[in-house]
Amino acid sequence: MKRRTMLAGALATAAAGATAVTGCSGGSGKKSNEIEVLYRVEPTWPHLEKSLKGAKAEYEDAHPDVKIKLTAVQGTNEDYYTKLALLNRSADSAPDVYLHDTFQVNADVAAGKLAPLDDFLAKWPDWKAQFPESVQKAAQGLDGKTYGVPISTDTRGLWYHKDVFEAAGLPIPWTPKTWDDVLEAARTVKRKVRGVTPFSMYSTKILGEAATMQGFEMLLYGTPGGTLFENEKWVTASAGITDSLKFVDTVYREDLGPKKADALNVKLGDKVLLEWFPKGKIGIALDGAWISGAWKPTSPTPWADWTKKVGWTPMPTQKGEAPGAVSMSGGWVMAVSSYSKRKQDGFDFITFAMNKKHAMEYSLGTGDLAVRKDVAADPEYVADNPSVEFWTDLAKVSHYRPAYEAYPKVSTQIQEAMEAVTLGSKSPEEAAEQYAEGVERAVGSDNVVSKAS
Repeated sequence: MKRRTMLAGALATAAAGATAVTGCSGGSGKKSNEIEVLYRVEPTWPHLEKSLKGAKAEYEDAHPDVKIKLTAVQGTNEDYYTKLALLNRSADSAPDVYLHDTFQVNADVAAGKLAPLDDFLAKWPDWKAQFPESVQKAAQGLDGKTYGVPISTDTRGLWYHKDVFEAAGLPIPWTPKTWDDVLEAARTVKRKVRGVTPFSMYSTKILGEAATMQGFEMLLYGTPGGTLFENEKWVTASAGITDSLKFVDTVYREDLGPKKADALNVKLGDKVLLEWFPKGKIGIALDGAWISGAWKPTSPTPWADWTKKVGWTPMPTQKGEAPGAVSMSGGWVMAVSSYSKRKQDGFDFITFAMNKKHAMEYSLGTGDLAVRKDVAADPEYVADNPSVEFWTDLAKVSHYRPAYEAYPKVSTQIQEAMEAVTLGSKSPEEAAEQYAEGVERAVGSDNVVSKAS
């Protein structure tokens, strides 16, 4: 979810931008027999809305005395987060059920915004039978209670264009073992193939959590002992933090990455997926398992040849350290508001939205990894995407964000540091110092630790 993530901001629409969030009435005019469901939608990414509309019809047919009010928010992930936070300020405006990114769950639990679902889940047979324990933990609070039903999970790694690699004389299949292998491949593309972006990654504030998770954390967690959080404290300084920023610096100082205008473009994901890959204008992209969903026949922008033209491979650890590869996993959940007066009805709707039929429909459309066992084992799901087994297998080397209440503040500091290096306004060392100072201000000096030598 994106985190995943729902492309995690990568397929932002023309309506993006904080001033362009539309289509959300925020509870105004909601009738007593209505359950309001808030979610994010994009014209180029209609799969969730399609599933929710199908679930709405089925639910209302089974519960004629209850109406489901689907409320869409258009824009980027960050626009959605902002709108949700505004609506959640009041019981009068808060939706009953809403789509939620897993990294924000504990912040809302701490703020008293989410209802625990354990009692409801205990009576839903599918929860124990179809949702693996690792998936169940995606919406688990620090108190051990569960605050959402996952709709997606994901992993991250490297995608590459086979035509570009062939023109550059690079091997196919490509199996880099270190960061240097990745950078050297990008340098080779730059030298030998004109008009191509050698390497794409997200590294600026406007791309939000995509920059944090698909960019920085995919580097940091591949360094020896690399972590954001250790022994109940936030790590403000380490060799891994500085080295991760040095990698970003190399990408942009050597002109291996997107042009600055593209790096600062909220629609960079659109360019990578909908333009550069289909047109053979990119060498390598550090991105998520879901991106092939942009090219499926069910997508508004299908690309029939993607399975022949695109390869995928793990992101290696810094110098090939065990286990040799690194991934990050996230996702989205459907949650119930603590403000809702009809929590049982809200949860019941979620069970319709997350039955096998709609979970299958969602996963086939988006390219997200299945959260239900029966979907993951279905031949239709496996046959639909030749890369799905690879991306699912990466879960064994995957890490998760430290989903504590302060994480969103730490993520913002990561984005600030990455952008400073991307634009060349600070050296990696200066940006690392900026990060350390920013995190300490955000979480307090008693909650940080330095691993710098």
